Amino acid sequence: MLGAAALALVGLVPAAPAVAAPVPAAVQVLGEFGYDQGWRTERHVRVLADITRDGKADVVGFGEDGVYTSVALGGGKFAPAKYVLSGYGYNSGWRIGKHPRWVADITADGIGDLVGAGPDGVWTAVGKGDGSFGPMRFASGVFGSNGRPGPLGLQLGDANLDGRMDLFAFSDGRLEIALASGSGGFATPYLASTEFTLDRFDFNQFKVTNVGGDARPDILSVRHNPGFQPMSTLGRADGTYGTSQPSTPSVDGVFQASDITGDGYADAVRFGYDANTYTGRALGGGTFGPFGVGVTEFGYNNGQGYGTASQPSPTLADVTHDKRADIVGFSSSGVVSAVSRGDGTFSPARKVLADFGSDRGWTVAQNPRLLADITGEGSADVVGFGNKGVFVALGDGFGGFAGP
Repeated sequence: MLGAAALALVGLVPAAPAVAAPVPAAVQVLGEFGYDQGWRTERHVRVLADITRDGKADVVGFGEDGVYTSVALGGGKFAPAKYVLSGYGYNSGWRIGKHPRWVADITADGIGDLVGAGPDGVWTAVGKGDGSFGPMRFASGVFGSNGRPGPLGLQLGDANLDGRMDLFAFSDGRLEIALASGSGGFATPYLASTEFTLDRFDFNQFKVTNVGGDARPDILSVRHNPGFQPMSTLGRADGTYGTSQPSTPSVDGVFQASDITGDGYADAVRFGYDANTYTGRALGGGTFGPFGVGVTEFGYNNGQGYGTASQPSPTLADVTHDKRADIVGFSSSGVVSAVSRGDGTFSPARKVLADFGSDRGWTVAQNPRLLADITGEGSADVVGFGNKGVFVALGDGFGGFAGP
């Protein structure tokens, strides 16, 4: 797949340092948010987001009785967990798969706020910057989760590029957008498109991301009538959306979207049914090039069981601080990574940590494993919610990880 120009790009990637045989390097840093403390993947949402405006991702958990946070202290450490809000929890009626909850900046102050779509409408809580939040506020009675065709019927995106995340609501024949007001509320929604109807589109496959090249959020979708076809719909300057177009000539599976080349456009990445990962580079205008093998690893049938009940699906995250998404997989025996070369392909996959795998007791059913920058150094680290609490391995900037 690599031509002469592509091969020349390989030399631009920093050489990885010599790595000894992987060792168990994850370190427990917090005795909270784990299975033994009552946290359950089917009941409780745990995310990593910066809620203190210091560039470090903090822990936010939507638990049984409300919201708990743990602020990143640097060096891979976290402050003790604090109970900060009595809403958004399981006991208040919030359910995974029905009531999406986000930590996102809706006020443009650089601090993560809480947004949740309950059955009656959208509720928000503005971040204070110290790990806590203001009171819950009923922000929109129009966009409740009841009656939505799927959990992805509500999403967030900065429709008008003002630094605030806005609400996108998909229903049969209507895409409505409510702009964030800046104070924790949302304006009256406007009709942005009549393109997406239940008889033609899969309402479980919407993605709001930039694929058109102008920084505006575009929409990736899957049309099932007539025939299966990935589609894209470009955002206009007035905040509306035009007619959808086929996004890729390869019509053989649903893909993820992430910038693997560093040009600012989200590219197509598909973890195959065979052993391979396939990529299609964004061409601008909402289309992608034909899929080619990006790396011979991370596919469904590569022997590790990625994307099954045994092992989680691979993750796309920048682990080399070069603004290009790399691939990280949690295999049975530990962490495997493949670094982006910048040309749509990845360096050969290598095992970089003998931890966080099912051989050491980590399961999909009980133990989420996430990637986020918890040190503020610009590259993603591994944070795992184990049985005993939170475990951490810090990125070395070359695709590897080590304990703090």
